Amino acid sequence: MIPKEINNPFFVATGEGCRVAAAKLGNVECIFRGSSNIDVRAQDKIISDLIEEGVDGIAVSVSQSEFLASHSIQKAIKRGIPIITYDADFDRETLNKYQNLRLAYVGSNDFELGKALGKQLMLHRPDGGSVIIQSGRPDSPNLKLRVMGVRSALSGKSYILPPGERLTGENGWTEFSEPLYNLGQFDNALRDLKTVLGSYKSRQIDAFIAVGGWPQFIDGYRELVEPYKMSLEKKEIILLIADTAKIQLEYLRENLAHGNIGQNPFEMGKQAIFTLHKIVTKQEYKKEINIPLTYCTPENYSTCVKE
Repeated sequence: MIPKEINNPFFVATGEGCRVAAAKLGNVECIFRGSSNIDVRAQDKIISDLIEEGVDGIAVSVSQSEFLASHSIQKAIKRGIPIITYDADFDRETLNKYQNLRLAYVGSNDFELGKALGKQLMLHRPDGGSVIIQSGRPDSPNLKLRVMGVRSALSGKSYILPPGERLTGENGWTEFSEPLYNLGQFDNALRDLKTVLGSYKSRQIDAFIAVGGWPQFIDGYRELVEPYKMSLEKKEIILLIADTAKIQLEYLRENLAHGNIGQNPFEMGKQAIFTLHKIVTKQEYKKEINIPLTYCTPENYSTCVKE
């Protein structure tokens, strides 16, 4: 199992699911290996190394579609090593270009995740406003879908290709700028949020949506947001962030965000390994396993991931 990055709490949970599934199967070893940050070339090398080590199957969270598809994934296909994707799939163009690139996808619907964030924002600001979207890498397939989902929910429009189009007044919504790309770096994400919180009044920014959990995955979020707690309670600015890790639920309890839309990374990791095992042992398997989303607010933080 190869995550986008190994230190992200989301991916740590997928690794835990991987190990639990392997232990339950009994005759499977879970190898969970990734780079310390999002780096497609490092990810490609890890895949190549695992191929040379003779693994029986690979589950990868795709950091960049075209590069992986044209390099290490081709090596795996030639060696007859089954590939599945989890969390982040290859984009549509790459899947069309390379036939039989992967055998299955295990994960959430990223477009729906983004759409849920957008819908949650509309509950807080039904008359529209100015929003800033934070994302990771601009070429990340799953994050582009999430951004498109946010834009689609707010604008009411359907877009042909992700990430959709910047909002310019549709349904009363505008994007203050193009998305803020943190390249998967938690410190960059927190710095972006700090800039927004420090200037939202003068710039008339009404909302901040992060389509990943980055700013909440680093020490300093609580200290940054607490001085603005009254502003959040008055809904002068809305903070909505993807993912629902334990620390993120604590922030909801403390009213340091308005909501989190998350996934179930532990279950994702489990199902990825179960799927690979079925493929390798010639059993029937599902080509797509959709992991349900979790919808968390300050009102339901204690039960939202258990429902």
